[in-house]
Amino acid sequence: MMTLYEFGLLHTQAKINLVYREGVYIGKIKEDDGSRVLYQLNGFYVEISYRKYRHHIRHIRSFTSTFLLDPYLEGIVIENMVGF
Repeated sequence: MMTLYEFGLLHTQAKINLVYREGVYIGKIKEDDGSRVLYQLNGFYVEISYRKYRHHIRHIRSFTSTFLLDPYLEGIVIENMVGF
């Protein structure tokens, strides 16, 4: 299992390939100039920030802090996740 540190050592394209292949989608935040997409991977989180047009990746941020999850939690509807 890859650690956060090992992930940080990868080249950008290797990070993207790994997240798209093994990451678990958590959520998306739309912004005026693009969007941010959050994935969970091996006990840490990876956020990919995209420009609005042409889907160019601005940056990739990986972290373990749950405080950085707050903007994503607002968009999660618990009723959709539980069979009521």
